[in-house]
Amino acid sequence: MTYLALAVGVPYLAIGMIWLISHRDHLGELHGLDLIFSTLGQITAWPVLIIADISLR
Repeated sequence: MTYLALAVGVPYLAIGMIWLISHRDHLGELHGLDLIFSTLGQITAWPVLIIADISLR
């Protein structure tokens, strides 16, 4: 069970970090808890953000 969590969780978080690094333009305007929650939200919700980004272009 731990192996499965690592096998799924590590790539998920790594892709989330890549998404955050490549889409961080708006984070410069945020401070405090807004910055923390926006950062965590981008890392955890990257699949939804990819779909939204593709459909808006």
